[in-house]
Amino acid sequence: MEENNKQNSRIFYLTLAVVLTVVAVIVIAVTVARRSSPNEDTNLGSSNIADNGDTDAGLDEDNDLPTFSLPMKECTVDVDFSDTVLVFSPTMKDYRTHTGIDLQGTLGQEVMAVADGVVKNIWQDPFMGTCVSIEHTGNAISYYKNLDPVVKEGLVIGASVKAGDVIGAIGESAMNEVSQDPHLHFELKVDDKHVDPKEHLKIPSSESKPEENESKQ
Repeated sequence: MEENNKQNSRIFYLTLAVVLTVVAVIVIAVTVARRSSPNEDTNLGSSNIADNGDTDAGLDEDNDLPTFSLPMKECTVDVDFSDTVLVFSPTMKDYRTHTGIDLQGTLGQEVMAVADGVVKNIWQDPFMGTCVSIEHTGNAISYYKNLDPVVKEGLVIGASVKAGDVIGAIGESAMNEVSQDPHLHFELKVDDKHVDPKEHLKIPSSESKPEENESKQ
């Protein structure tokens, strides 16, 4: 009996030694393979997942802001940006903040992307009408509102666009601003905060209109 117990013990320890040796060999092999293969993290910063899961956006939020161009070939500021001082709304007949700028143009005038990016969203807003947002490098997002309900053919969420690509046209879909002349309501966010687009776009200013620029603290 004692002899059998000793033999069983030897078999157990021998088996355990073999298992540990196999595990050690596997660990060493995996470690060597990882060291000899390219770093898996080297390309993580070169792409950004868009709303529809597109991984080809090529956006890096750590990059600097792009150089922005005008969203229309010809435009002037009709109503200015004001996120702190309330401005009078000729349509709503009240005072409110204005987190973008209204760029006066003509009905049906083409609207273009202000920089390279990826279409983040296309939606119908009950107050601002047909809207498109585009995500850019530098954690920036541009917003185009009061568009014609029919956007550019082929423009879909996740699509890559270049600066100057036509995305739609000026419409009159924004119920909040329907009393104004035809215009594009344009907004810009950086780090999820509205900023004055004029700080990043060189837009000529038109003569101010007293009824639209009347303000109160």
